[in-house]
Amino acid sequence: MLTQFRLAVFALALLAGLWAGVAGAQWSGTRIARLEPGYGGVCEECDLSGRILAGARMSRSVFNRADFSNAVLTRADATRAQFEGADFTGADLTRAKLVEALCEDAVFVEAVLTRANAQRANFAGADFTRARLDEADFSGADLRQTRGLTQAQLNQACGDRETRLPRGLRLPVCD
Repeated sequence: MLTQFRLAVFALALLAGLWAGVAGAQWSGTRIARLEPGYGGVCEECDLSGRILAGARMSRSVFNRADFSNAVLTRADATRAQFEGADFTGADLTRAKLVEALCEDAVFVEAVLTRANAQRANFAGADFTRARLDEADFSGADLRQTRGLTQAQLNQACGDRETRLPRGLRLPVCD
């Protein structure tokens, strides 16, 4: 009986190894990074480029000057996190929560912030060249002194009367 049990465990381990090899082949070149639940640490100047950080909990963390280029941060919670000078070029921040985040001088060139919640976030000096802001909520956010931000981008987003914008730009009010 014990021998049959050992044989079954060995067979399951062998199958799991084969499955992992197939899964690894399908995701070759993809780097998955894990941030422990409720990560509240410091990762300044970290290279997280191309990483999959979907659903990561990064609240109150410090990622100043970190490289998130081409990373996947869908549904990440970065409430009150610091991203000063961080690079989000080409990153996917769909439905990310950036509430009260400090994103001064951050680079969002060609980033996707579709349905992101950026209420009361500080984007002073950030670069939004060709960023997608569809249905993003910038209520109370500071977008003054941003670069690359256009009226066409803002027409797809929303905010409130507390949102601070560059001179000459307007933002639809959120529902």
